[in-house]
Amino acid sequence: MLPVLVSSKTCPFVQRAVILLLEKRVEHEVTYIDLANKPRWFLEKSPRGKVPLLIIEGATLFESQAICEYLDETRGEARLMPSDPIARARDRAWFPFAGEDLFGGLFRVMTSPTEEQFLEQQRDLLARLGRLAQEKTGAWLSGDGSAFGLADVAVAPVFTRLELLGRLTNTDWLARLDGLGDYARRLLGRPAIAGSVPQDFETVLLEFMRQKKSWLSALGS
Repeated sequence: MLPVLVSSKTCPFVQRAVILLLEKRVEHEVTYIDLANKPRWFLEKSPRGKVPLLIIEGATLFESQAICEYLDETRGEARLMPSDPIARARDRAWFPFAGEDLFGGLFRVMTSPTEEQFLEQQRDLLARLGRLAQEKTGAWLSGDGSAFGLADVAVAPVFTRLELLGRLTNTDWLARLDGLGDYARRLLGRPAIAGSVPQDFETVLLEFMRQKKSWLSALGS
């Protein structure tokens, strides 16, 4: 029986799990749910009532970081997690940084109801991205910067969404952040990341912003 990923189309946490499944070439099935109307079976399986879930080998795994580490440890010979303990700890730390500081900041940007609030949230998000730029020491964020790894998986969904926001606003959001533009292009050019969102991702995300009556949604009309 194939592993089943329980998903929502625009969730950045889900995208992390998809990236690992594609990087590790794990054949799998995807089940999408409506987070506004969560089915009973999902709530019974998910301790936090959140996606992603990975149903595999009779077990249900939750939390994107745990799913990514499990797949990294059990699939394929090459590991995305660095071998050095300090580097491993730093890679793990980027998961909550991205989840709280960056994904949260993106959500506030995408749902700001006025231009004034949008600009305020944009400045805040760019400041947080500036901190990421300071910490990146090589071509990649993971480990010593020499190879793509789990830290890059942790932050990749940010750059998928920034690419869309850049087109909506006709602005290069990363222009003033040293090296992040090149980093974003490397990430988005990686097949596992390019293929980690569904074909209708942008349509669904724009519809979400319209439902929230965000200032940005008018730009995508």
